[in-house]
Amino acid sequence: MTEIRKHDLKGRVDHPDVKERIHQVLEDYGKKETAHPAPVFLGFASDEGVMRNKGRAGAAEGPFKVREKLAGLPYTEEIYDYGTVMGTEDLESSQQALGSATAEILNNKDFPLIIGGGHETLYGHYLGVREAHPDAKMAVLNFDAHFDLRIEDRATSGTMFYQILTKDTNVDYFVLGIQESGNTGTLFDTADALNVNYAKINEMRSSPKVTDYMFKALGNYDYVFATLCMDAVAEAYAPGVSMGLPNGFTSVEIHDLIERLAGVDNLVSFDISETAPALDAGDRTSALTASIIHRFLITKDGFE
Repeated sequence: MTEIRKHDLKGRVDHPDVKERIHQVLEDYGKKETAHPAPVFLGFASDEGVMRNKGRAGAAEGPFKVREKLAGLPYTEEIYDYGTVMGTEDLESSQQALGSATAEILNNKDFPLIIGGGHETLYGHYLGVREAHPDAKMAVLNFDAHFDLRIEDRATSGTMFYQILTKDTNVDYFVLGIQESGNTGTLFDTADALNVNYAKINEMRSSPKVTDYMFKALGNYDYVFATLCMDAVAEAYAPGVSMGLPNGFTSVEIHDLIERLAGVDNLVSFDISETAPALDAGDRTSALTASIIHRFLITKDGFE
C-alpha cells in the first residue's frame, strides 16, 4: 500500500489572535467539513522517472522543501493539505496512487495543487483528472523547455505526453516555452505528428499574440489541467532542477504566465514539478516555486 505522509507546517506569527499565514490556516484535508471548493496541496515524492530518464535526481524532496517555503507566506482563506504520496521504484504504481488521490479531490469539487516530484508527476496527475472526468474533451497546458514526448520501453519523466496522446484521443497538448536547445529534430517531428500546439520561448517574447492564441484556445475544452516544469525557468532563477537551461523564463515572466493561468475558467488542477532541493543554490528554486504557487492562490477567483 502506498504511503501518504502528512505534514505539520510551522512559521512565524505576527499577531497571536490573527491567522494570516499559510501555516496558520492550512488544515488536514481529512478534516474538511465545508462544501465550499478549496485548494488542496498534494505532494508526489518521486524522482524515479528522472533517474530512468538519465537526469539528475533530487526532486523527490521537492514537496517537503516547497511546503517549508510556503508556510510563512501570507494567506487567510480556506486551504488544505492532503499529504504526500511517497513514490517507490515501482513508478507506475506510484502514479496510480497519485491519480487516485487527485481524483478524490476533484470528485469532492476541490482543486488539487500538486507539488512534485519529477515531471513524471504529470502522468499521475492526468490519471486522476481522467478518472474524475472520464468522457470529457480536455487540454493539458505545459510550461516547459522540453516536449517530453520521448518513446521509451517504460515510463520516465520524459515520456508522459507521448503516453497520454497515444492512448487518449480526447486530450490535446499545449506547451509554452519550448527551446530549440532542449529538443532534437526527432522530438519536433513527433510533436508535429501528434498535432501538438507549441510556442517557442523566443516566439512568445517577440509576439504576444502567440501566447494570446494559446490561452484563448483553451476555452474550447470541457476541462484544462496544467503543469509547470521548473526547468522552463532560466537556470539563473531556478538552478535546482534536473535539466536546466540558461534561456528560460525569467521570474517575472513565469509569475505573469501563472497569473494568467489562474484566470482560465475551465482549469481544474495544476502541478509544479522538478524542484530538486539537493541541486539548488540557497533554496532559490524552492522559494521561487513557493512564490509561484502563492501567486496562483491569491489570483485565482474563489481562492482569495
